[in-house]
Amino acid sequence: MAKYKVHTKWVGYSAVVVEASSPEEAEEKVFSGDYHGCDAEHTGFGLDYGYDHEQTIKIEEADDE
Repeated sequence: MAKYKVHTKWVGYSAVVVEASSPEEAEEKVFSGDYHGCDAEHTGFGLDYGYDHEQTIKIEEADDE
């Protein structure tokens, strides 16, 4: 199983690293919330609004770190 970083956009920005068998599965995991919060980079902390109209902008295979 590979790791994928799924970049999304909304009013802010997110990049989430998940383990998945394909980019499609990685995207599904991100939108269903199936990831650990420590594996996410985003500008949503402390904002008074949600992630309305979030869209995927890029999915890339992540390097093992």
